[in-house]
Amino acid sequence: MLQERVVERLSSEAAQRIAFGVYDEPIRFNITLIDGQLCVAQPYLPQTRGVDSPTFLVRKRRVAGGVYPTFDQIFTTLWEGREVND
Repeated sequence: MLQERVVERLSSEAAQRIAFGVYDEPIRFNITLIDGQLCVAQPYLPQTRGVDSPTFLVRKRRVAGGVYPTFDQIFTTLWEGREVND
């Protein structure tokens, strides 16, 4: 299982901070929210390898509007509807 393979490589402190979820939606972006201020987003391009797809670093610069809140909302919606495998 992916979760076990990833967690076993982490320190016990880091392993406690990671969470996994699975959802059944078309992949559009890989989204990682770092700390409430930074987002890493990579679009899914069906004809391109992952390492060749552009990766965007998005910083939250305002309270409302901008790109960061858009990715935050997408991530949050998918996260709230995820299937949890414990």
